[in-house]
Amino acid sequence: MEPPATPPQKRKPENEASSPPKDVDDAARSEQLMNAWLLRHQSEIQKAERLLSARWSNPALFKERPELCDEVLQVMKRVLGLGPAGSASSESKSLLLLGESGSGKTQAVEWCLQRLKEERSNVVALRAFGGAYDSNMECLKHLATQVAAHCLSTPPTSCLEGSMEWFRGLLQVSFNHDSAVVIVLDQFEKFCRFTRQTLLYNLFNLAQEMSIRLCIVGISSQFDVLSKLEKRIYSRFQMHSIYATLPRSAAELLQILECRLHLPQGSKGLQDAFVSEFNSKVSTALKARVRLNDWTTKIDSGFKPSWFLWRCLPVASFLRGSVAVAAKRPRVCGQFDSDEQRQELLLSGLVECEHLILLALFRQWDHSPKTARSLSTTLYQLKKLVETEKGHDLGGVLADHTDVSLTAAFTRLLEIKLVRFCPGLSEDLPKMYRPCESMVDEVYKKWVADLPEKARKETPNSPNPLRLLPEGVRIWTLRGCRT
Repeated sequence: MEPPATPPQKRKPENEASSPPKDVDDAARSEQLMNAWLLRHQSEIQKAERLLSARWSNPALFKERPELCDEVLQVMKRVLGLGPAGSASSESKSLLLLGESGSGKTQAVEWCLQRLKEERSNVVALRAFGGAYDSNMECLKHLATQVAAHCLSTPPTSCLEGSMEWFRGLLQVSFNHDSAVVIVLDQFEKFCRFTRQTLLYNLFNLAQEMSIRLCIVGISSQFDVLSKLEKRIYSRFQMHSIYATLPRSAAELLQILECRLHLPQGSKGLQDAFVSEFNSKVSTALKARVRLNDWTTKIDSGFKPSWFLWRCLPVASFLRGSVAVAAKRPRVCGQFDSDEQRQELLLSGLVECEHLILLALFRQWDHSPKTARSLSTTLYQLKKLVETEKGHDLGGVLADHTDVSLTAAFTRLLEIKLVRFCPGLSEDLPKMYRPCESMVDEVYKKWVADLPEKARKETPNSPNPLRLLPEGVRIWTLRGCRT
């Protein structure tokens, strides 16, 4: 009996192209859908990015670290005697929040203060920044002006002890027994260098003795700051210490980035349906990006959340690039071949307030290259933008950019190293007046030269983001530059 014949193999025609893998088809389809969605909602996305930029200037809006915020809020309430957890006779009248720079200490305090003010209208916050004063008296006067902004009286004596009695009386006159006062001492370690730490001693003493509810909150990035306190302070006054840390896992980082990049329902000018869809797409993109090995390595290395946030901007580009993450891992945040490539990537992610800061720095450099620039002179330049160009309806150009938001933008530019403080100068100078320089003056010189009407359409390879700024800003830029 003969064995069955082997069935003949069916050969594919030579001209028949091999079909691409299914995952390639899915990736291409997802990319097409994302591009179509971005094109369909282009105006809404631009508005969303402007709203996000405006929200970032107010740290009280974000509860990035729920556990940290809840713990700080609970301690504040206990010290101030507010709510069921409060006890006005609490032994500890002060809170010390310690953590690395960028770990969310100040943001947590601001969020807690906002919650306290929402619950009780008579909660007052007084703020002092250790690096801004040269003496105990300067800080005391600053606190006093916040208590009575319209009070024309001044301390009757240059003696600190007498001035503290005057400050005590000012607090008692200004606030009733039911009021709650929170004194926030940022850069707490700088207050320890004042003569004999007299101001700290007297403030802690006020918190223990005064009839009004008073809580002192110290914020510091130096974990050994308690060892710098004099023995008479350390031994007499108890301080409740809370520690903030940088994100240690992808889940913690994801929580922070979603808090920063999500829009709240009811956002002005946007429909709730678009806000929900926008937030959903941002979350999907973040989850895909956080899982990648290069970000995991950065988390383990202790990178700040702001480093990751800036790689999610602009949001439209981040959403478009996130589609290809699963199929291919492009080197977006890896090593750069040159500083120019790094600057190009960072500049592509700037928003309007960052461009305003860099433009103001460029105008100063263009007018007088050897004159020192600082955050103070930069804010002055931007105020002139409204004052000198009112005829061009510029009153609304800076409506969403306050001194606080512009200072925050300046800080972000420092973090991504597009702006730096001039080397070789004292670090004791307040940030507001410390000389600085822009690292991209030459880039802005080319962009400004390309602004006039005779410079036609920008080429895809070298886009000019200044063309997207309001018309009044472009006019102000051209009139003030010699380029």
